[in-house]
Amino acid sequence: MQFISKFQPQGELLNALRTLKKEYLIRTAKINPNPIFVLGNPKSGTSAISMLLGKAIGERVQNDLFHFIEERQPCRAKLYEGELSVRDFIRANPYYFSPTIIKDPNLTFFYEDIVEIFPESKFILIVRDPRNNIRSLLSFLKIPGNLPDIDCDLYLSKLRLHQGNGWKETLEGNQPKVSGKNYIEKLAKIWNVAAETYLKNQNKIVLIRFEDFERDKVSAIFNLARAVGREPKYDIKEVKDVQYQPRGKRNVSWLDFFGSENLQTIDTICGDRMNLFDYNLYADRGEVKIIS
Repeated sequence: MQFISKFQPQGELLNALRTLKKEYLIRTAKINPNPIFVLGNPKSGTSAISMLLGKAIGERVQNDLFHFIEERQPCRAKLYEGELSVRDFIRANPYYFSPTIIKDPNLTFFYEDIVEIFPESKFILIVRDPRNNIRSLLSFLKIPGNLPDIDCDLYLSKLRLHQGNGWKETLEGNQPKVSGKNYIEKLAKIWNVAAETYLKNQNKIVLIRFEDFERDKVSAIFNLARAVGREPKYDIKEVKDVQYQPRGKRNVSWLDFFGSENLQTIDTICGDRMNLFDYNLYADRGEVKIIS
């Protein structure tokens, strides 16, 4: 155990105590046998919805668990490549699977394994119009949407992102594995994979559209809580508009952001599934759509 000197500055002492507490919790945590899993494609609103759900029902949320696990012990690549089983991954990280609500978009792509391990758990999946979803993701990464293709290393090197964040692997279609001629095609196919997770398991997953959440956040969260068997306990009106992820560009039309060719790529790849979620494939592509 690290020796803590009484002569350390107060701030350093508090940080050391927090570190010791966190290490103790990590070492002694037990896996929650029936958590609520919040799934969805990256940048579909999973952070906001999971955090507000946690506040509404008064339960702890594990947000983006891969962010913390990768800093301690990189393993995401092994998981995606099948070199590490989901069951062993969970057993090795009980602290991050101990809260009532567990959210990480990566878990979406391992749903079949997770539901087998947690058969009594509740699952929520958030879907967002792929044109808004992909635009938000690229805006967050400061990557234009209208290019023929991109050099991922060049763009990501400009951002202060921790090592092993997974964005390069997503953009290159490796996590999850999809084929495609460029980054737009790959991101569109990844959206399809996330959408199919719900479409193939509708009897086991509670769906919420991000657009419906945006329209009335409080009602959407309270209804979501009840849909997973939890009665809301706390008012969330004062925190409903807190930004849990950096906001991307706003007031940019699909056509202006993607250009006609890349926008058509998304429409073509995602169109059939978009219709199933009541997203208008033929909406005015030049109309300004507010994004977050």
